[in-house]
Amino acid sequence: MFDFKEMKVFFRGNYVPYSEAQLSIANTGFIYGLGIFTGMRAHYNEQQKKLFVFRIKEHFERFRNACKLCHYDHFLASYDEKKFGEMILGLLRENNLAEDAYIRITNFSDEETITPKFLYKDSLCAYLYPLGNYISTSGVKCMVSSWVRVEDNALPARAKFTGAYINTAFAKTDAIKHGYDDAIFLDSRGHVVEGSAANLFLVMNGQLITPPVTDNILEGITRGSVMEIARDEGIPVIERTIDRTELYKADEAFLCGTGVQVAPVTQIDTYAVGNGAVGPVAKKLQALYFDVVRGRVDKYQRWLTQV
Repeated sequence: MFDFKEMKVFFRGNYVPYSEAQLSIANTGFIYGLGIFTGMRAHYNEQQKKLFVFRIKEHFERFRNACKLCHYDHFLASYDEKKFGEMILGLLRENNLAEDAYIRITNFSDEETITPKFLYKDSLCAYLYPLGNYISTSGVKCMVSSWVRVEDNALPARAKFTGAYINTAFAKTDAIKHGYDDAIFLDSRGHVVEGSAANLFLVMNGQLITPPVTDNILEGITRGSVMEIARDEGIPVIERTIDRTELYKADEAFLCGTGVQVAPVTQIDTYAVGNGAVGPVAKKLQALYFDVVRGRVDKYQRWLTQV
């Protein structure tokens, strides 16, 4: 597995050694958490000797929308989908990568001054990180967090704002300290939202159920992919508000996202999910997802960009 500190990164318009990508302690993005990011994965197919990046177009569109919210005019003027994709592929080629990698792209407020606002110049950076399973993919334990998910009219969850992940950190820390792997957020009304940093699905009566995008969730790229794969497999998908007690009666549950991939949940609080083992629907969707991202399913080749 590669050492990301020995690799080249993309920083303020250039590919430079990791050691040269440095920020001042007075940088506005650093001191106020002013920035947006996205995480992408590149998967290496050992049999084909090919490296594939998953859904660049969709990541760009969500990233661009977040930049628009933040008035990041430099990114908006400088990067369209083609140039954004070229930056990512160039980073992978610069490092001559032939293995799995996590790609972290951040656009941040880039001045050295005081006052939290978005009306500063902005800069783009990206680096590669070796990331296997972010959490277990063979069954995780979750607790319902006492921390409430951020609201859209306070700090929108539908985009990956760097400062917003303090909310995630509080929930994740509590879960770990209580002996769980991850947390499940409720909103201010007590409805189920998502994991600490991943979307959530329940399986009930053969149907896949997930909260709608209007319930303060991240509009996840993996979430959309799993929904499409499920429908193609004849599994009904329902987007609706979920009550907390439905977590405890679900037949199956799983988290999904770029980091967690498809991670079955086998326990929530003190309750076993289903029979406490990975269920057949989650197992099937997980296996399909892993085949899709490695270019083994022709039907979904349109989601992949070969490096």
